[in-house]
Amino acid sequence: MSSEPPKTSRKLFFREAITRALTEEMANNPKVILLGQDIGKFGGSYKEFVGLIDRFGSTRVLDTPVAEAAMVGLGVGAAAAGLHPLVSITYMDFLMLGLDPLVNYAAKARFKTGGQITVPLVVKTTAGAKGQGVVHSQCIEAWLMAVPGLKVVAPSTAADAYGLMKAALRDPGPVVYVDHKRLFATTGEVPLAETIIPIGQAAIRRTGDDVTIVAHSWMVRIALEAAERLQTEGIGCDVIDLRSLAPLDMATITQSVARTGAMVTVEEGQLTCGVGTEIAFQLREHLENARIARVGALPAPVSSNPLLEAACIPDADRVIGAIRKLLGSNSA
Repeated sequence: MSSEPPKTSRKLFFREAITRALTEEMANNPKVILLGQDIGKFGGSYKEFVGLIDRFGSTRVLDTPVAEAAMVGLGVGAAAAGLHPLVSITYMDFLMLGLDPLVNYAAKARFKTGGQITVPLVVKTTAGAKGQGVVHSQCIEAWLMAVPGLKVVAPSTAADAYGLMKAALRDPGPVVYVDHKRLFATTGEVPLAETIIPIGQAAIRRTGDDVTIVAHSWMVRIALEAAERLQTEGIGCDVIDLRSLAPLDMATITQSVARTGAMVTVEEGQLTCGVGTEIAFQLREHLENARIARVGALPAPVSSNPLLEAACIPDADRVIGAIRKLLGSNSA
């Protein structure tokens, strides 16, 4: 009678994977502190901070006022002074209020001081549409990608939520960690062993020979749905999960498109000056003949009306339509 092999992973909610990473890093490094709105006894708006104040106390898990500029500024100063703070901004829309200390100090401190000052700061912020209207639904990752000295990560799975959070908290920083409202309730297998996902390394979620789909965060799930449906038409898709937006893993993307000859980028943000625009231009510098298309949100604020919200952001039908057009397929 053979015994079952030992388990190497455990199914966790996306939010639980974040909690596990935070718990481990706070236990291993007393310099890690958390600042944010309602992250203490309430456990965070999406419950990813549940139990942390009970274990680590209110001197390391600090509830803040609704004052994002002050929160990020405090985090930047604390990091420059030697701590490893994580500042939680509940909605990415309000990260705009903290861009001055993040962009003009945190991202530049190492350069201004010849490496004498680093800012090991993580700003965790939640993006994406989920019925909350025009100023609680935006995806502005592309803005942050343009800042030298700033790293940007965006996990799509529970395992990556865990591994990228640990990487971010150990990085000399600053790092913006972007999660998505729709991902918190999803589940996935997370390794039992400590696993760190390197920042700057994409993942291939599905392989195919006809087209490469590049996405991040929630849009990876949309891309995989589109790829699954296209397989029934005989169209095979490589699906690349960026995981890291700054730096970009252009090597993985270029190798895939060199084989498939076509690429479609998918993002929930705007196409103008967007993530896909940057990837497309960088790819064109290496592969002049690649066929390229982009799918993103419509150029309109995201409505809280569920029908208008759904019409604004990309879905599998739009991705499939873009791929059919790019490949010259008339399949329905």
